[in-house]
Amino acid sequence: MASSKQSKRTASSAVRETVKSVLFRTDESTTIEECRRCGTTIESRGPECPTCGCEDIVTYRIQ
Repeated sequence: MASSKQSKRTASSAVRETVKSVLFRTDESTTIEECRRCGTTIESRGPECPTCGCEDIVTYRIQ
C-alpha cells in the first residue's frame, strides 16, 4: 500500500513538473515521453516503462 501512495506522489510530481515546463518554458519546444498503457510520464528514455514494464512509449513534442 505504501508503494502505491509513493507511486501516486511521484506521478503527481512528474505531472506538476511537466505542466510547469510547458507553461514557463524558455525554449521553443518541450518533449514529453509517456507510457501508452498506464500513462506514466517517463523521465529518462529507457526501453520500457518503470511502472508497468510496457515497451510502448509515446513521445509528444509541444512547440
